[in-house]
Amino acid sequence: SHAEALMTGCISVILVAVVIRNLFLTSSCPSGAGCSIKPETKECPSECSDQGRCEDGKCVCFPGFSGPDCSQSNCPGDCTCLDNCNNHGRCEKGKCVCNSGFTGPSCSDESCPGNCKKRGVCVNGQCVCNPGFTGPDCSLRSCPSCLNKSCPSNCNRRGRCINGQCVCNPGFAGGFTGADCSEAVCPENCNNRGRCVNGQCVCDDGFTGEDCSERTCPNDCNDRGRCVNGKCICDSGFTGDDCSENTCPNSYCSAKSCPNNCNNRGRCVNGQCVCDDGFTGEDCSERTCLNSCNNRGRCVNGQCVCDDGFTGADCSAKGCPNNCNNRGRCFRGSCACRRGFTGPDCSQCQEGMTGPNCDVGESNLLFIFSISIYRDIEISRYVCTNSTKEQSCSQCKCYNSLF
Repeated sequence: SHAEALMTGCISVILVAVVIRNLFLTSSCPSGAGCSIKPETKECPSECSDQGRCEDGKCVCFPGFSGPDCSQSNCPGDCTCLDNCNNHGRCEKGKCVCNSGFTGPSCSDESCPGNCKKRGVCVNGQCVCNPGFTGPDCSLRSCPSCLNKSCPSNCNRRGRCINGQCVCNPGFAGGFTGADCSEAVCPENCNNRGRCVNGQCVCDDGFTGEDCSERTCPNDCNDRGRCVNGKCICDSGFTGDDCSENTCPNSYCSAKSCPNNCNNRGRCVNGQCVCDDGFTGEDCSERTCLNSCNNRGRCVNGQCVCDDGFTGADCSAKGCPNNCNNRGRCFRGSCACRRGFTGPDCSQCQEGMTGPNCDVGESNLLFIFSISIYRDIEISRYVCTNSTKEQSCSQCKCYNSLF
């Protein structure tokens, strides 16, 4: 009947309601809480290697990448990106699309928040704000009331802020400088023997050390000695500017040899030359001078070059002025002039004498010449000294009886 049918329908509705209620009671939602059943999500392999998006457990790769986890680059030809975007982005048509926090052609630069609001410059991911601004993104004014001035980047915690200016801390290696104490200083400014790079000295050739204060030795002495003020102090058995020469004929130095075998001008005794007379030097290659020139000159190839005022093979004799002009002999530093000459250097004629050789008297004398049969020329009013006759007689004495 109609009543029975209606009753049967109600019972069916009640049963459905009970089933639905039981489902909610057996769920993980707490009693009385309003909750919804979250649909199950499937994860993608390797999170698509940051080169795609995950949809229903499968990777939908960005252009240029493929594979189950988008790890394969399928960029054709020359469309690869600089440094593969340094793993900080993805490559699309030869250009890097950088991940958040990175920028630049190869995504190598750390980006700054808000691009520093164009009120500063971005350095290694941090804003170095212009004067008057501060904050991580330079969005704050550093002097809102101008009563207490702040410093740029708070001096990077490397100094003290005094009236809006950084007073940078000194450091063991050299300290810091710059408006915000961000620049590292090199110790002793590298002593002007190198350049400062990021707080470290890059020394010029010939210098080394933290502050380039030490001189280097050639070839680091070849690890056969120690370097002292730019010169090698060689270990036993080695010699030379860089300790590269072996002074021993065998590896045990049981018999030491001498440099250049003493040039055959001496004998080798325990690795040192004992030179023959007349030779000196480490290898007997230099000639010695007589009496070492008595410290009155220098020795050049075995001969003395005497200082002014000295002469002789060993510079032992005092020299005479102008070497007496070759008109006398030098004796103990004084000139003994020949007859007719006088003066400290024999450059003057004696009184009453004249001529180039100081051999002509200045008085007007009457010369009477006669020609002898035997071709002798006699000076009638002069008689040669020592009663000798010559064709010419430079020194004569006058007899008063002739006048």
